[in-house]
Amino acid sequence: MGRTRKLPHHPLLFASPWLLAAAIGILLGIVILFTVNNLQRERRLINESLFHRGMSVVRFVGAGTRASMMMGGPPATTQVQHLVEQAAGESGILYIAVTDDQGRILAHSDRQRVGGTLEHPPLAAAKMPPRGRYQILERPTAPRKVFEVTSVFQPFHGRGMGMRPHLGARNGGGPGNDQGEWCRQQSMSGGAPQDDLNENKTRFISVGLDMSEEEKVIRQDLFHVLFMSLAILLVGVGSWMALLAAQGYRTARQTIQYIQAFTGLLISRLPVGIIATDEQGAIKTFNAQAAELTGIAAETALNHKATEVLPRHLVPFFSPATTAAEMLDRELDASVAGKNLTIHASSVPIHDENAAAIGRVLLLHDLTRLKAMERQMQKHERLVSLGKMAGGVAHEVRNPLSSIKGLAALLGSRFAEESEERHAATLLIHEVERLNRAITELLNFAKPLPLDRESFDLETLLADSLTLIASDAAALGVATRHRVEGVLQPVVGDRDRLNQVLLNLYLNSMQAMEQGGALTVTARMGERAGTVQIVVQDSGSGIAPENLDRIMDPYFTTKPQGSGLGLAMVHKIMEEHGGGVQVESRVGEGTTVTLTLPVA
Repeated sequence: MGRTRKLPHHPLLFASPWLLAAAIGILLGIVILFTVNNLQRERRLINESLFHRGMSVVRFVGAGTRASMMMGGPPATTQVQHLVEQAAGESGILYIAVTDDQGRILAHSDRQRVGGTLEHPPLAAAKMPPRGRYQILERPTAPRKVFEVTSVFQPFHGRGMGMRPHLGARNGGGPGNDQGEWCRQQSMSGGAPQDDLNENKTRFISVGLDMSEEEKVIRQDLFHVLFMSLAILLVGVGSWMALLAAQGYRTARQTIQYIQAFTGLLISRLPVGIIATDEQGAIKTFNAQAAELTGIAAETALNHKATEVLPRHLVPFFSPATTAAEMLDRELDASVAGKNLTIHASSVPIHDENAAAIGRVLLLHDLTRLKAMERQMQKHERLVSLGKMAGGVAHEVRNPLSSIKGLAALLGSRFAEESEERHAATLLIHEVERLNRAITELLNFAKPLPLDRESFDLETLLADSLTLIASDAAALGVATRHRVEGVLQPVVGDRDRLNQVLLNLYLNSMQAMEQGGALTVTARMGERAGTVQIVVQDSGSGIAPENLDRIMDPYFTTKPQGSGLGLAMVHKIMEEHGGGVQVESRVGEGTTVTLTLPVA
């Protein structure tokens, strides 16, 4: 499996959702603040525009009044009323009113209200700014807002134009003219008297302007603000969701890559062969154990039809006749690279979420070692049973043998030394003794003897054991030598029993080298930690392959005079020491026996 490339870690994609929400909130707050400032600025500009418009009306009325009086026109009150009505005809002007400091109306765009009072009295002259002021009126009874501009009304102040009766008489006016008649009518009807516009009194002029259009503009701006805020909020939320989706996608993709890498590594390291195909029957998964159990390289098998590349004993698991089966379970014997293997094959279909078959997976378990262990266990059980039986038989036979030996000796003593009867009695005694020795060996094999454990040097054991066979080896022309590889730790065991193991192996080797040869004994550290090995190697005739599995069996021997218990005793003693025996042999080349012992 190749290494999985790690995805770059971008801090924005892995930011907290609360941080993103705070960023969107800050952005929205900035937009709202900016919009509110624009609305306030627009309201201020609209108010200033309305105020200047109202003051223009005030100046128009004042200028018209002054111009009329300078030209000898009608009385001031009449002229003001006329100008107020004329100016109120302009679009957007709701009313124009001239009042005194008590709020009594002196002139009004609605003649019916002259002589009445305003609903809201004007400010005192002392509080009125020189350039006027404005206020926005909202009455529950009024259908709309009114922008009212109020200013001190002094059209004659500082211009030398005093009492209008003098001004009227000088210009041919008098009590009999129209203006005088109108003044009298106004006085009799309770209207404004003629001298109400005397320059010594404080008067105010108020201009009411319609704010409907301005309010409409402000509402449109407010709608635009809300629309922009909502759009920004949606964009922010959409961006946030897009970032979360991108984060989720990248996280999911990275997770999938990690899972694939882990699964691939797990499949490649499993001690089980895995072969998986798709719905077309092409192999998509083929791990190393499958390659070992089939003898086919993964590159050769992948993306090829299973029925075309797999061995014949595995093809039926993927054939059309068996693909519909829910599960197939078989035990097979196969030969791979010259080795005979026992394989347990299990095949199951692969289904999708709709329960439709989309492929098949085959699991291969190597049972070769397990089968060998089963055979070894069965063999061991047979040996145990045989040992128990032999022990019982030996005890039953040994007592009659003693009687037979005694009777044979008694019978032989009654005949002459050279007689045939004496010779037969002697032969009977020898056979009884040989049978008794065999029974003793059998009892020793069947009976578990306690070990006299001690710590000793392995090199000394090898040298002493070879000394015991030195004369026999010289007589047969067998050269002996021993060697030690590396530094060995002391061994804990029964020195005499291990010496018996070595002597049995030496005698077997020398019997296989009747024409001479070489016997080499090597001590070295074991392949497993905490063990040492003793390797006994000869150049004798070797052991036939069909006999290798049986040489440790009791009473199995290929020698005419052998008892068949020598190697069985070797195996038994090594097991009692917690070690093992491994035999390798080639006919005509020799035999190598490896003993494994735990160190101290």
